[in-house]
Amino acid sequence: MNYRLLILGLAFSSLAFAQKREIRKIEKAVEDNDYKEASSLFSEINESEVEEKYVADYTYFKAVTMLGNPNRVTASGKELQNIMVLFDKAKDLGYDSAAVSGQKSLVSDAIFAHAQKMLQAGKQDEALASVNYLLELDPSNQRMRENAANLAYRSGDFKSAKDNYQQLLDEGYTGIEETALATSLGSNKDEVFPNLKTAEVAVKTGQYTNARLEKSDSKLGTIVTNLAWVYNNNGEKPKAKSLVMEIFDKYPEDESLKIAAANLYLLVGMEEEYKKAVSKMNEEITDPAVYQNLAVAAADKENWDQAIDYYNKSIELDNSNYATQNNLAAAYIQKGNLEETTAVQQKEYYMNAAKHYEKVLELKPDMDSAKTTLISIYKAFNMDDKAAALEAGN
Repeated sequence: MNYRLLILGLAFSSLAFAQKREIRKIEKAVEDNDYKEASSLFSEINESEVEEKYVADYTYFKAVTMLGNPNRVTASGKELQNIMVLFDKAKDLGYDSAAVSGQKSLVSDAIFAHAQKMLQAGKQDEALASVNYLLELDPSNQRMRENAANLAYRSGDFKSAKDNYQQLLDEGYTGIEETALATSLGSNKDEVFPNLKTAEVAVKTGQYTNARLEKSDSKLGTIVTNLAWVYNNNGEKPKAKSLVMEIFDKYPEDESLKIAAANLYLLVGMEEEYKKAVSKMNEEITDPAVYQNLAVAAADKENWDQAIDYYNKSIELDNSNYATQNNLAAAYIQKGNLEETTAVQQKEYYMNAAKHYEKVLELKPDMDSAKTTLISIYKAFNMDDKAAALEAGN
């Protein structure tokens, strides 16, 4: 009996040694970025035979191989969330917390990339689910909370949008971020550093120059506009007005609020302040891109009158931007398509659209979408000669 127990003990020792050896091979393959080999090696391990002392390693590398190459992640949605759960389990089992944190960061990046992909595909609900999941993992991530609020607003989940926007404002969030940069003398390109001190140390090596901090633009204008709209939409007009007045008082020099001022005053019914803000904005804004952005924001809310006004203001400053001309034409079409638009008004809007589509083709002759729409307008109003000439390429 003792002899047989000894043999059994030797068998277990051999198995444990083999498991240790296989895990080391997987680890080496991952270090070499050979994820295909790592996955192949991992598949040879029988999970039911893994000894307790190697369960943490097994769980960790199961997650690693499921994720695969972090630069070419194929997993998506729920799969990525399952991978995140496995990494948490590996940490709980005793695997190195720094290694787990590094991998979880990669998974978070992959989940966010998946959200962006879903957004581009028009699947806003799926994108929002992924962003909300990331926010649950790290509720202190204000940028992710802003993403969640914006997505919720766009997809019509106004309660979630309201709660997240309000929390951001309560926390004093403006969206302004500081980035430490220095210019590489070798590539003549800016590189990002963890902080300004690190960038300054890099300059002292003689390989970099111009260490500095750069600030991103404030997001307050968008946050407050959207939140005020939600309050208004919920019938909470006094709350919307109170919010606007409070924010202007708290951030009197915020540039994004100055740009959004006219919209905000109009939204909450402050007519005199609105007129003053419009007058001041027209005097101060010299960058056509500012009006373009305002027009896009208005179009997103299907406020076609306001979008048309802003696009026209942008064109007054620069009429050579074919994209702005095209967007203005599209806004006229949308306005003409509204049910309350009369036949006479519709013709006027469509003719305005035609004028700007003509300008688009003057600036960018190969823009087929503008050409096709313009031909349709010509034909709808019996402008057959113009339609034929355009179809013939003249």
